[in-house]
Amino acid sequence: MRKLNTVLSVLLIIIFGIHGVMGGFMLIGTGKSAGKVLAWIGVCILAVHAVIGVYLTVKSLKTAKNTDGKYLRENKAFWARRASGLAILILLFFHIGMFGEVRNGQYILFPFTTTNLITQLLFIASVAVHILINIRPLLVSLGIISFKKRKGDIYLILSVLLLFMSGAVIFYYIGWQS
Repeated sequence: MRKLNTVLSVLLIIIFGIHGVMGGFMLIGTGKSAGKVLAWIGVCILAVHAVIGVYLTVKSLKTAKNTDGKYLRENKAFWARRASGLAILILLFFHIGMFGEVRNGQYILFPFTTTNLITQLLFIASVAVHILINIRPLLVSLGIISFKKRKGDIYLILSVLLLFMSGAVIFYYIGWQS
């Protein structure tokens, strides 16, 4: 079950990265597609990932109950992983369909308000937190032990991608305010 979740995690990071970059280019006006089909595939994978995550969390809670639960009370990373994952699921509902819809074969843009900006930046931040908290265990699950050697590279790449996505959302917001 954990190996399947590891594979799903890698796929989600790849899909999120591609969708985020394509969407970012679309928001700044240089792209033609945000990879909507790819994004929906990502939503399906995310649903399976979330179900497995809930299953593993329940299993951990049952195990902790038998050991007085002290481990889970003291393990902040365990709860941060769950909280950031829950934040992603909640904010995903704000993300889907936020930018527009197709009516009579024509794509209609929705106004991009301050509330939209805040929810999208929170969405990107929750994904960033979730990935950064989980990257080390993910690499261990993949058998990549040299995390310390690659940590700077991984954090740099993720930071650049997330900053680009955040910048594109802010740029798009500024365009709506003009």
